Amino acid sequence: MRLPALRLPSLRRSVDRGDGSGSRTTALYALYTAGLFMVFMVVNFPHHVLVQRFLTSIDLQGQGMRLDVGDTRFAWWRGYELQRVRLASTDPAQPPLLELGSLYVRPGIDGLWRGQLNSAQLLGLMYSGQVAASLARADGTQRANISIDSVAIHEHPLVSSLLQEGAVTGVLSGAIAIERSGEDEPHAAGELYLDKASVTDAKVGILSLPALHFDKALVKFSTQGGRLDVQEFEADGPDVKLSLSGQIALREPVYDSVLNLKLSASPGPDSTEEIKNLLALLPPPPKGAKPDTPNVISGTLARPRVR
Repeated sequence: MRLPALRLPSLRRSVDRGDGSGSRTTALYALYTAGLFMVFMVVNFPHHVLVQRFLTSIDLQGQGMRLDVGDTRFAWWRGYELQRVRLASTDPAQPPLLELGSLYVRPGIDGLWRGQLNSAQLLGLMYSGQVAASLARADGTQRANISIDSVAIHEHPLVSSLLQEGAVTGVLSGAIAIERSGEDEPHAAGELYLDKASVTDAKVGILSLPALHFDKALVKFSTQGGRLDVQEFEADGPDVKLSLSGQIALREPVYDSVLNLKLSASPGPDSTEEIKNLLALLPPPPKGAKPDTPNVISGTLARPRVR
């Protein structure tokens, strides 16, 4: 019996071609393998260990604060994602200053090429909104531009602690610019907007406040050398209209800050008798003064006085 002939396919050795296509194929495979290896290294690099070492090098204990990060991952174009970030006082009885579900940190590429970290972009997801910041350092001057978008203030534990009782609600947006030259005190200026704000069941000292609602509130301020200048504060709502300006000398703790403010208050179109009676408790203007002369608020945040 005669077996049928078997014809095996011939192997093409592209590396033997004289046109160089085999060398190009080999080079592409090498680049592909190197790219996969780099991706593997980036994804599996112990980023959290690196971040923890950086946080350890920052001395926040001397300022009475502690910064905790739950986990870290590489977020590609967004840089690093720091998860479950918490900035709190070393005193466990104090509420945290900030809590963020995610904080994205992307260092400036221009500085990294020279081995320096002189700029960074930050994006924090917090309290149902977000806060973006641009940080830069050049010629001994540090600058920060902060943008706040739709942050629910009632979710911030520090805001609730400012009142002995009650609740404060509202959605905060705005912008803040901070600059510091050398060892000088930092200077800041900003504008903040509060939409749909309200204060309910509040109590200041022994005085219970009626429920207050504001459609919009605006504040323009600046800080320099431990002093906060309130250039303009306007709050307009159906219950009451408020106008405030002046200075606050900042102290530690914040409740000991000294007040020197001018307040004007008038009932709104839907003001209740309770609100009108509360406004009537404000001291009247001195004899000979205009009826719309503002009241002066002095004392401290913990013990304000109105005259």
